Amino acid sequence: MKIEKIVRSIGSEFLDEGVEELLHRSRDRVDNELKHIRRPEAAVGIVKSPLGDLLVAMSARGIVLNHYLLDASDLAGTIAKLRLALDPVEDPRTIKEVGEEVRRYLAGEPKALRQSIDLTLAASPFQQKVLRKLQEIPRGAVVSYQALGAAAGAPRGARPVGNALHNNPVPIYVPCHRVISSDGRIGGYGGGASRKLQLLRCEGFTLDDADVRLPDKVVWGHTGTRIFCRGNCRTTARVNRARIMFVANPEEARRAGMRPCKICRPA
Repeated sequence: MKIEKIVRSIGSEFLDEGVEELLHRSRDRVDNELKHIRRPEAAVGIVKSPLGDLLVAMSARGIVLNHYLLDASDLAGTIAKLRLALDPVEDPRTIKEVGEEVRRYLAGEPKALRQSIDLTLAASPFQQKVLRKLQEIPRGAVVSYQALGAAAGAPRGARPVGNALHNNPVPIYVPCHRVISSDGRIGGYGGGASRKLQLLRCEGFTLDDADVRLPDKVVWGHTGTRIFCRGNCRTTARVNRARIMFVANPEEARRAGMRPCKICRPA
């Protein structure tokens, strides 16, 4: 065991010193190693929300898990996975605010989601990069898997991007619901299609249950120029689709810091 080796090494280094000095030095080295062995604590609990029950975990750095609960076995399995990285401690008071923020957000309060994000549970550096790029997509906008992959340095990586989103440990706060198929279909979602529609609708999108595609009235925003256009503007024909985000309406585009095209003059 590594700690035993440390103690033995200290014993050989300080053989001629007194026992108290040896113990003191040993304790400092052992305590330092234990800091790396101990798992950080995370406050854990279940909160109610309009999207269903959420298993929430909060670390010292922010919300580390926000999981849509399916059933009792899902709860047990998720807690078991959480224990691999963190030491969960039941603390409903600490996580209560998450449920309240989600309720206010779905009720139309744009800045209700205020928790800091901790991506400790992201499985790989690539997933962390995808999720951080995802956080840059503003409320009221969506991008394709291809566009998100391009932003993360993998323009042909639609499938790994999809996997990264499917395993997003902090949905809602890290908005994987803002990624759609390149043909305009809303696409899949780890929390289910109905939750994705509910989130996008609260962000300004008018979506039909029968035909879950982006409506024609969305505007096209260029991530480089920060200009937004009508979908039928002649400038959109030659734009790289990987640089496009689709915004619910001109008001949301302006709120995201974009300016209207001088050619098509979107309202």
